[in-house]
Amino acid sequence: MKLTIFRVPRIYFRCFYCIGLLFFYLLCFLSLPAQTVTTQRDLTEPLSSPTDALCGPIQIITICSNQPDSLITFFEKGWGMRRQGPLKLSRSQQKKLAVRWHLPQNASFQLIYFDRPAAPGTIAIRVIVFDQPMPLIRSSYGARELGPFTIGFPNAKQEEVHAKLQQMGYATLAPMQAAMLSKADGSKYKYLETIYKGPEWLHAVGIERGNGMPQLSNIDSSTGLGGPGYSAMNVTGMSDTIISFLTGILGYELRRDQVWTTSSGSALGMEAGIPFRFVIAYAKGATSGHFLLLDFKNMPSIASARPPHLPNAGIGMYSVETHQLDEVLARAVNAGIKIISPPGISADPVRGKYKSILLMAPNQVFIEVIEK
Repeated sequence: MKLTIFRVPRIYFRCFYCIGLLFFYLLCFLSLPAQTVTTQRDLTEPLSSPTDALCGPIQIITICSNQPDSLITFFEKGWGMRRQGPLKLSRSQQKKLAVRWHLPQNASFQLIYFDRPAAPGTIAIRVIVFDQPMPLIRSSYGARELGPFTIGFPNAKQEEVHAKLQQMGYATLAPMQAAMLSKADGSKYKYLETIYKGPEWLHAVGIERGNGMPQLSNIDSSTGLGGPGYSAMNVTGMSDTIISFLTGILGYELRRDQVWTTSSGSALGMEAGIPFRFVIAYAKGATSGHFLLLDFKNMPSIASARPPHLPNAGIGMYSVETHQLDEVLARAVNAGIKIISPPGISADPVRGKYKSILLMAPNQVFIEVIEK
């Protein structure tokens, strides 16, 4: 009898306990889908308004070169950009630009511009062509070397672009990367990416997003070609410092800050299993013209052969615009950023006259800030 009296409450307790536990798990299960469907917004969706921007997106990428014919073939014939030049400058114009851009005073040079007028807002490429050899910034292809790494060309026909560039003899860091990635609504879209080996250790990325996803820059609707839309830099060991420069001095916003791991067949052409910090910084309100930063973990950085700035051959300067040049300058001075050229007037045959300052970013790349 006593045994029966003591067992009945225990049975009821177990029933209530099991029912309560089941109810708890049911609540957790019901709340799980709400968490699962929460995804990151797309890169091209600004976090703020252009009116909040201190500096705009990358407007010009400047390259110094010893091989103008090779660059003309690569950018004009390969990527379908419009070419202006070579443009001759008077000796007086050359001397003034040499002072502004920290070029050798005894060097003679011309300018070539490449752009894509049918795709507004894309980046122009400005090439300073010297009449004498300049040392190359990079010493090899590949992603391990510090400094500017790629120029990105979003497009809507990557497979055709790939076939054309291969026919022209341009090799790639790795075979074309193809994947199905997730949209914000959970559906999938096609993603294609290839990094091509250009002249003088330059890299160009062909990248396409399909299934209704916006490309990472405007494209020419008649050709399906677009960009340049962004540029990547290897900033291993200094990503925090570069981020502080982009956000604190230029007023950019971060739209990605993640740690990824290289996989087999990665477009970077590296072995699988290497973790790296992946950061994307946009001007506020912008939909293209951004910086992509790579900071590789658990591996020593490889210094570039020469400092990654003018007049060394390769990508050595980025130009952005601002309505508040004095504010940018004040921020740079307060942060201890090196001022290569104080506020002054520059002039070239394409841009005409403009007021600018020239800063050296913490990774030694030149940043030209132009007053709009």
